[in-house]
Amino acid sequence: AVLLTIDDAPDKHAVEMATTLKELGVPAIFFVNGHFLDSDEEKENLKKIHDMGFAIGNHTQTHPNLTTISDAQQKEEILAVNETVEQVIGEKPKFFRAPHGANTDFSRALVQQEGMMLMNWSYGYDWEKQYMDPAALTDIMINTEFLRNGSNLLMHDREWTAAALPGIVDGLKAKGYTFVDPHEIELQE
Repeated sequence: AVLLTIDDAPDKHAVEMATTLKELGVPAIFFVNGHFLDSDEEKENLKKIHDMGFAIGNHTQTHPNLTTISDAQQKEEILAVNETVEQVIGEKPKFFRAPHGANTDFSRALVQQEGMMLMNWSYGYDWEKQYMDPAALTDIMINTEFLRNGSNLLMHDREWTAAALPGIVDGLKAKGYTFVDPHEIELQE
């Protein structure tokens, strides 16, 4: 089994990606940035993704590297997204992923205090120039040496990733993988 995650949502392609995954019957976590939740339309997109049954994660307000900002700024970056998401979908995010995977002692403690699960990833490629192509991205996502049981697959709200998604899912299924339902992940006390 593998877990699919989509970061930097809901920018331009997250609703389309959620629709694709829903049609394929595959669960995922959409990690949202607060700066993509400023307008009513953006909030409506978040609600659409949630209403399709997808888990919503916190990916900070403005996508900073947390190791370069103060504790107070980190707190604002994380809590602002929790508040916005709760206002829009009626619940706080269960998962937190730091931009660039860069956590601090402060962010780890805050996330735990907020009752969220800290999450990184096993692999992802869609921000690298040679994989900004659906065919190349599909190939690496299903044929990488890092694919194994329990892998956490990192993808982003990008045009080429949206186009690659059906092939990635089909390729993983062909290799015998099933998909972890984020709603069944239990938080450790």
